[in-house]
Amino acid sequence: MQTRTNPIQIWRFGVFEVDAQQVELCRSGIPVKLREQSFRILVFLLEHAGEIVTREELRLVLWPSDIYVDFDHSLNTAVMKLRHALGDSADTPLYIETLPKRGYRFIAPVTPLAPVSHTDTVQPPPHHPPELHAPTAFSAIPSGETIDPTPPPAFNPIALPTFRPRHRRRFVPSNTVLSIVLLTAFGCAFLLRARSVPYTSAGTNRGLWQQSIQPVTSDQGDAIFPVLSPDAREVAYAWNGPERKRYELYTQAFGSDRPRRLTYSNGGIIGPPAWSPDGTQIAFSRCDGQNDGIYVIPIHSVDERKVTTVACLFTLPGPVAWLPDGESLLIVDQCSPGGPFGVVLFSLPTGNKRCITNAGASKPSDSGFSFALSPDSKTIVYKSMTGSLCCDIFAVPVSGGVPRQLTSEAQLGCNSLTEFACSDLMWTPDSQSVIFSSSRMALTSLWRVSATGGTIERDKTYPAIGSFSKDGHHFIYSESTSPELPSIWKADLNRPGGSVLTNRRLISTQYAEMNAQPSPDGAHVVWMSIRTGFEELWKADSTGANASQLTHLYRYSGAPRWSPDGKSVAFDSYTRDSAQIFVTDASGRSLRSVTDDPSTNTVPSWSHDGQTIYFASKRTGTWQVWRHSLATGAESPLTQRGGFNPFESLDGKSIYFTRMDRPGIWSVPAHGGAEASVLHDKPQLGYWGDWALTRTGIYLLNTEADPTPSIEFYDFTTHTTKPVLALKEQPARQQPGLSATPDGRTLYYTQYDRQSAIKLINFSP
Repeated sequence: MQTRTNPIQIWRFGVFEVDAQQVELCRSGIPVKLREQSFRILVFLLEHAGEIVTREELRLVLWPSDIYVDFDHSLNTAVMKLRHALGDSADTPLYIETLPKRGYRFIAPVTPLAPVSHTDTVQPPPHHPPELHAPTAFSAIPSGETIDPTPPPAFNPIALPTFRPRHRRRFVPSNTVLSIVLLTAFGCAFLLRARSVPYTSAGTNRGLWQQSIQPVTSDQGDAIFPVLSPDAREVAYAWNGPERKRYELYTQAFGSDRPRRLTYSNGGIIGPPAWSPDGTQIAFSRCDGQNDGIYVIPIHSVDERKVTTVACLFTLPGPVAWLPDGESLLIVDQCSPGGPFGVVLFSLPTGNKRCITNAGASKPSDSGFSFALSPDSKTIVYKSMTGSLCCDIFAVPVSGGVPRQLTSEAQLGCNSLTEFACSDLMWTPDSQSVIFSSSRMALTSLWRVSATGGTIERDKTYPAIGSFSKDGHHFIYSESTSPELPSIWKADLNRPGGSVLTNRRLISTQYAEMNAQPSPDGAHVVWMSIRTGFEELWKADSTGANASQLTHLYRYSGAPRWSPDGKSVAFDSYTRDSAQIFVTDASGRSLRSVTDDPSTNTVPSWSHDGQTIYFASKRTGTWQVWRHSLATGAESPLTQRGGFNPFESLDGKSIYFTRMDRPGIWSVPAHGGAEASVLHDKPQLGYWGDWALTRTGIYLLNTEADPTPSIEFYDFTTHTTKPVLALKEQPARQQPGLSATPDGRTLYYTQYDRQSAIKLINFSP
């Protein structure tokens, strides 16, 4: 085999990007340290992806024949370090397969890319032939049909346009604190070398601008949503503090290292701040399940006031924008009772509301959850999201009118939910272009499109979505300072709700690992991993050993739940049109759909006899618990006042569930009947999946515990709750993040060290 003369010097696979010319390896946009020999091996393997590369060929590439080295040891060490950087394993390889006594082979799908300069135009991905749209990748499988989930050899999912939203469903966009936000995707070149960068607006180069970057915050915790004041002398932002319990709003003047706290919430979730035009007040949204609304607070006071009530989309507070007159706000609310969400113009003096974004919509869809007002205050750019979380970007005048589509889901894709394809939005200072984050080319990065639509270009001017000063010379943003992603922990107890015997990190890689569920006998665990670049299900022994991939759908697949006999796993997966419930056997060799209703169907669980699957559906307009008979296919609702994440008691008599719009746990008889409150305040809003049902009680997460969030145990006999385990790190919202074995003696939970700081960029000619 000879080294090929190949103009391609950039490759993408999974969440990685390799730039041979710049000698850069990035994971989700973040540089990964790698020694030169390991990097050269990686490039050579990528050049011959799918082929066997012998050890002798690698020797000739790395060490010329006239240079003596301990070849075997050096090669083994270099490959080992390469695997470590990729989070790969020789036993269960994702990327590099070892062929004993022969060599190696790169086995993951690879997308070769031509180098993209600052002014290069990235054309939309071509339309793919019909045969690529296999049911395993994009469409719902007819109910009851069994398929082989292994894609055909020609099917390269990485080459397809991908949709990588962050919350997921769990609904959380990556610009909110509720997302499963992993890491903000910064360009490798931006992070690895300081340089002048061209500031380009509407395709016109305005010359080279120098960047100087200075930190604004440095305290422990997660500082997000930074917004510059009108005079650019201070910043407002949300911060959860060193204790990681709750996000509150703060302001901080530049040159000061002491933030000033504005809000003192009793619970709930707070949204991004918005400065009034005169800089004296800040508006924000809050969702707590009881007093959801828009609030205004003076910057030198703690006396906030609620100015209007709003509905919360998936319990999440939307953005707010203040119009120049100081008497009008742009907010997110339902455009009609029980209808879709949209951007609404709200009058502070009169309280009147007028929906802006749904005018001319061809079909009902939630819109405006991520929106941005242009610097000239004339146009709104917003995201429109279908039930399957496919995403498009539209623009509409503030005065109203028919929205203009700037992108299409064919360009942004709909495959994955971890990072919304068009979650974060901002305008360029001249109001001519829109910047958005997307993984439309398989790896999350920033893109720009003209405010009138047209060609999408890669943006390399800005490190993240942020906030500009009025003159465009200052830009503020939030940057992750911790590389740690969500990982799965396991705790063994001496008895249900008793003392912790052992507590250790069970599954941890360079990717997000979450949604762990133990098998009925406790011998195995199944969970969701993003190590392949897509949210897929994986299975391992209860010790975390012998991990193997269970699904190969190349799209979001999560909330796995074992059948009572341990032979099958039910889970939800987002197809192009909707979310559906699927079942696979424990080896992943058989896959079939359970539901086929066009609405969103999610978070399944099994009855004790394995004959019924419970799930949550929004087919009636609100989230309710439903049941599906595996024998007849009949489906019927169990709840009327809201329900989510259902589990049947081990005696089969009751169904326990949470709700999307409020904290607490409820129960309803398995045959139907009156709904009763079990716990009214825990788990808190946004943590609907952080509880686990056992024979003798319920484990649940209490994010308000002192001094840090903790796992507690509710005893069915005494009806009392007591603390079991204090978390050292931050739990993930909007995820099924807590589970337990039926006997209540083993816990699985997800936590991670999420930290970020606010930085300021000064642009000067």
